[in-house]
Amino acid sequence: MLRHLAARRLLPQTALVVPIRRTVVARPVAPCSWSKRDEILSNWEALRANPEEWYDNRSRKNNPRAPDFVRRDNRSVAIWIDGRDTPEWYEDVLEQLDSRQMGQGRGERTSNRPRSDRRDSSAEYNNWLSLRESPEEWFDNRSRKTNPRAPDFRRKDDRSVALWLDSYNAPEWIEELLQELDARQSQRAAGYSQQSQQGGEMAPQQYMEDKRAAEMAKWDSLRSNPELWFDNRRSKTNPKAPDFKRKDDRSVALWLSSYQLPEYIDELLAELDARFEQRMSGQQQRQQDYQAYPEQQAYADYPQQQQQQYHQGEVDPREARQAEDLAKWESLRDHPEEWFDNRYSKPNPKWPDFRRRDDRSVVLWLSSRSAPEWINELLPKLDLLVQQREAARQSRGYSAGVEVGN
Repeated sequence: MLRHLAARRLLPQTALVVPIRRTVVARPVAPCSWSKRDEILSNWEALRANPEEWYDNRSRKNNPRAPDFVRRDNRSVAIWIDGRDTPEWYEDVLEQLDSRQMGQGRGERTSNRPRSDRRDSSAEYNNWLSLRESPEEWFDNRSRKTNPRAPDFRRKDDRSVALWLDSYNAPEWIEELLQELDARQSQRAAGYSQQSQQGGEMAPQQYMEDKRAAEMAKWDSLRSNPELWFDNRRSKTNPKAPDFKRKDDRSVALWLSSYQLPEYIDELLAELDARFEQRMSGQQQRQQDYQAYPEQQAYADYPQQQQQQYHQGEVDPREARQAEDLAKWESLRDHPEEWFDNRYSKPNPKWPDFRRRDDRSVVLWLSSRSAPEWINELLPKLDLLVQQREAARQSRGYSAGVEVGN
């Protein structure tokens, strides 16, 4: 016994490490309660239950990829017939919609107009009553509309109020109303024809007479004051362009191809041609005189001509421009820090060489004729200022660069 205890003390005691096993319990994944397919089926169910809440775009969509049905209160909810999750009973829904569009025995009616308030049957019925009671307050566009989707009737005082004959909410007495409107139009046409036979003036005839009088007034103005008009007969490139155009108002124009030409048109054209030839001969004579005139004599007479022209105290615009440019150059010479020196930084050779800092519209060019005689003495001073500015920039740790003021 003692030996056993002694031997047990002498043996090294080692710790047994038992690994701990963790049991991970996976939570059951809840099944998806809603999917894209369920949403599509729900939209089809809503279409079958309440088709008046949907737009039927099958017969009027221009893009084949556009949806066939769109919800009225939410345009983002749409249905495609050729969708992947289309239900098997979609043909029954389409048959119901087609039978509904037949107008319930009123003939074939297909709604081809984009209308957002078709379900407001009470407002539309009131509009139909207004058309029946006061047709003179409505425009009848049935025979003159070019777009089949345009309204058939439109209110004169409010163009946003319109009516379509293929509306779902058209009244039952629509055929009687159309007969009354047709009879009204035929009666009005008969009254116009009778008034014309009796020698009365019709409104369209009065309009044409006023238009012809205005056209004749333009031709009279061209004949009495041809200097107020441009003669574009020889210079126009487009044959449809006007032949004459007023100088003070380019919208006033005349065409020789017009149906309302005056009786004196041939005499007028002859006068205008003679005026043109006289003007061209005068220009040729002045050009010949200029070529025959000695150049030195021309320069000698120029100051005398200028003096005679501005002897009444008028300011010569050329001298005023030269004085203004000289003031700019003197400002550059006296205060170069107020100007940008762009000679070495401008990417475009046509850009100005100097630009004022406080007003970018004030510029100077070295190639200008107004450059003073002392410009060559000024440029070395400006170059020295540029070098000093660059040295100061490098001493402050900036990279070498040229100040740009464009």
